[in-house]
Amino acid sequence: MRLRLPIVLPFVLLLAGCQTPSLPNPNDPNDVGPLSADNIRAQLSSMSDSLQMHVFRNEITDDQYHQLMQRAAEKLLKGYSADRLDPTNAWKYGEVLITAHMWPEAKDALQAAVDTAKASHNEDRRVNDTLRLARVLAEMGQVETAIKTARSVFDVRPQDGAPILYAVSNEIVKSAQGKGRDLELAKLLEDAIAIHWRVQVDRSSNVGKAFLFARPLQVRRAWKTVAELYTKANRPDLAERAMAKIRPTSRTSLSSQSWVRV
Repeated sequence: MRLRLPIVLPFVLLLAGCQTPSLPNPNDPNDVGPLSADNIRAQLSSMSDSLQMHVFRNEITDDQYHQLMQRAAEKLLKGYSADRLDPTNAWKYGEVLITAHMWPEAKDALQAAVDTAKASHNEDRRVNDTLRLARVLAEMGQVETAIKTARSVFDVRPQDGAPILYAVSNEIVKSAQGKGRDLELAKLLEDAIAIHWRVQVDRSSNVGKAFLFARPLQVRRAWKTVAELYTKANRPDLAERAMAKIRPTSRTSLSSQSWVRV
């Protein structure tokens, strides 16, 4: 999609303002080399906030937003080398590499992040980084491996399962569908829905209350995606079964969580 000139010009200037790192000079002790992962993520976060405002104002499209973010990430990653990757920061670089659509590099960084999380028994990082790795594998066309990778964190405790449904539905499935594995993706999403219903949160906290309020709608949307995947996989019987899951049991409001649970 070609960007319109009146809209592009401010963002070309914005991208030009990003700090562009270079390879370090080994003879200069003051040359610290490429930008740190934290610096890159901070700059991308600031740019995302600015661009999202323009999306909200209908000045740029979602596609244009993602294109501009990709270009910014590529620019900020100039000089990046996996040889100097600190495993404790690998997940941070993995996030930025995904934004830049540098899939092979993202795969290596996130695999290092997963290995580090397992070694340090950091369950939050294990779950999140594994799901990101699965998304990258799907982007690379390795859908069977992506599904297997995602399932490797389906053993989470109820208090650690919150990221799974969003990642499976909005990242892994979107990246993997239409590549010959839609039937398996539908089953993967079904199982992610079941995990989502079991997630335990602090019901007294604002975050917990927000999660509980949003959960029925998130599940409903996921079941619609399951039905679409079964339809594409030529299984109308399973698609109809999935659609039945999103029909309300009464006329009560969504916030009452009156949707069918499975």
